[in-house]
Amino acid sequence: MKGQNITIGVDPDSDGHGIAIYIDGNLAELTKWNLMDFIPHAADSRIVFAIENVMANQFIYGRNVKASKTVQSKVAMNIGRCQQAQVELEKVLKHHGAKYTLIKPMKGNWATDKAQFEKVTGWIGRSNADTRSAAFMGFLGLKLGKANG
Repeated sequence: MKGQNITIGVDPDSDGHGIAIYIDGNLAELTKWNLMDFIPHAADSRIVFAIENVMANQFIYGRNVKASKTVQSKVAMNIGRCQQAQVELEKVLKHHGAKYTLIKPMKGNWATDKAQFEKVTGWIGRSNADTRSAAFMGFLGLKLGKANG
């Protein structure tokens, strides 16, 4: 990856993490990575990872409380898998001394708002909910300009 400053937005998921790569503040790539894909980039001092903190999510959202027990169980299981994916990702990043920041999930995420995502980023290529969410995290990471690790 060329460029001086790289921010990688991450939407943790057990089926593969949504990834948005910003180079010098511009959205350059949307993709999906598994855990091993992070390793070659984790020690790069130019990179800051901006990760959606799914550990802050409750297992049952308020909107699902009236749903059946089966639906509640499925939602809880899916969130738990994403949370475990985040835990494993943080272990890899810490092990390699990567810089990262955790960003609390919030309203306004571009996952379901493709038009807003395209308007803000100027992206005209393919995207999906996971990569748009990752782009939102990367965007916020750029705005926050901080990292821990």
